[in-house]
Amino acid sequence: MESADPQTTYRNLLELWTSGVRDYHSLLSDYLTANSIFVAAIGFLLVREPSSLIFTLLVIILCLFGILMVLQMAIVLGRFSAQTSLWEWQLRGIESAGHWKQAKLFVDLHRYRDRHESLEEKGNDPPVVHPTWAIMRHRQWWARREVSFPLFFGIVYALFLIWSLTQLFR
Repeated sequence: MESADPQTTYRNLLELWTSGVRDYHSLLSDYLTANSIFVAAIGFLLVREPSSLIFTLLVIILCLFGILMVLQMAIVLGRFSAQTSLWEWQLRGIESAGHWKQAKLFVDLHRYRDRHESLEEKGNDPPVVHPTWAIMRHRQWWARREVSFPLFFGIVYALFLIWSLTQLFR
């Protein structure tokens, strides 16, 4: 990358970062929709009275597919998050180079979001932006969407699966 024009490299990495963020949020939305549909379908099957063997087996199958989908969700979202972090790291490297004279957006983003440093610009209103509570919690393991959403849906599927198995062997 050192032989390439820094402006061109920066622009390409910025496009990769932007598309990675967009794809991450699009996939997250798709996985949330799919998991919500699975949970709703399982709920509709469970409220049927009387509960028959075929519907109990169908719930078990949906729970197993749901657990697989949750694992896939965690892996794919984690990969996109890591990839986006790599592009940010590369962009910060370019901005930190001595010859970079433009705004250091990713250096400032890293300072604000990851290091929890306030950003100051005298001509702006307000002149100082302090990290919020949400920014300070953003990188903690339990607040990461690739962890919290799969964990939530995984627990729901596991509970439905346990309930269905107890119904099956009752």
